[in-house]
Amino acid sequence: MHQPDSFVTFYFNYKHMFNNSLLSVCKCAVSPDGSRLYVTNYCRHKLLTLSLDGTVLSSLEDHALRGPLGVHVAETGQLLVCGLESNNVVQVDGEGGVVTLASKEDGLCQPGSLYYSARTGRLIVGHTSDNILVLHAK
Repeated sequence: MHQPDSFVTFYFNYKHMFNNSLLSVCKCAVSPDGSRLYVTNYCRHKLLTLSLDGTVLSSLEDHALRGPLGVHVAETGQLLVCGLESNNVVQVDGEGGVVTLASKEDGLCQPGSLYYSARTGRLIVGHTSDNILVLHAK
């Protein structure tokens, strides 16, 4: 019987359930094809890309992304991350380039989670203060 892969995050721990590897991360998202896992490491200001066996494929640090927390892969394949300390939402491309999509000037205040709907063109951002901000994508 094949066991499906399970990924558990609870703030600063990540565990791949079937090989027991452990990394210090916060939240995760899976690529549309299921081959990659994106995890945020808040304390080290990093976005990690892992293979499903836990191998680190890349590690992104960028001054525009401080305290990465929430991570989301949109239906369109866009990788979005919110920076709690940088008060922003960024899009990360396949080469590790970072573009700011929304910031404090747009009303962000310690964003912790996010979701982008390609159907509506809206970016929904949850703040750690339990507020939600809905933005129209540009």
